[in-house]
Amino acid sequence: MRVAVVDIGSAANIGWAIDAPEASGTTLNELVRVVAHALGRGPVALGFEAPQFVPMRDDPLKLTHARFGEAGSGQRPRPFSAAAGSSALVTSLVVVPYVLNELRKDVPGGRITFDWTRPPSAPGELLLFEAFVSGQSDQGPDRHMNDARRAVFDFKGAMKSSSSRSSHSRFADPNIFNLLAAAVLRTGWSDDIKLLSAPCLVVRSADQTRSPQGRAE
Repeated sequence: MRVAVVDIGSAANIGWAIDAPEASGTTLNELVRVVAHALGRGPVALGFEAPQFVPMRDDPLKLTHARFGEAGSGQRPRPFSAAAGSSALVTSLVVVPYVLNELRKDVPGGRITFDWTRPPSAPGELLLFEAFVSGQSDQGPDRHMNDARRAVFDFKGAMKSSSSRSSHSRFADPNIFNLLAAAVLRTGWSDDIKLLSAPCLVVRSADQTRSPQGRAE
């Protein structure tokens, strides 16, 4: 399974990377072309570096609080709704549907899954996830591509064994609204509304925190 990640930003701040063989770029159309080509030959895991789910809660005073495990040990919680997270989330609401819609045109028989415990194995199968590595690369011209490369590396480490895949179930909030799934439905990859509550894998860099849970903005 090849692994690709998009570091989401404005049109001038996009960076993506894919492994085996390694490639990277700075435009969404390049990404779509490479991922579509890879899907024609085997499964692909595609991650987006922005919040891809929000919690569903009963307490109105906690609606914008940090998601489960959002901050690591010793860190002040910085939830998805904070400045950096909310900005990336809003941008992803247009970037993700664009990517999925274009991929759908090139891979009309493709299938999407969120089940990281059973990685896809056939051509046309696409595993979607959320990545977080923001701010860890230098501030040079390649920083967005470097963040994407780091996320690819982190995903591969997280999925290296069946026991590791099982332990990463801790990344998921117990009750969520899956924004990735909303994009999947809107772009015609599926009509299964149950996907809107499907757990969404979050893979974050080991350098960000010692805790493997959630996302900190």
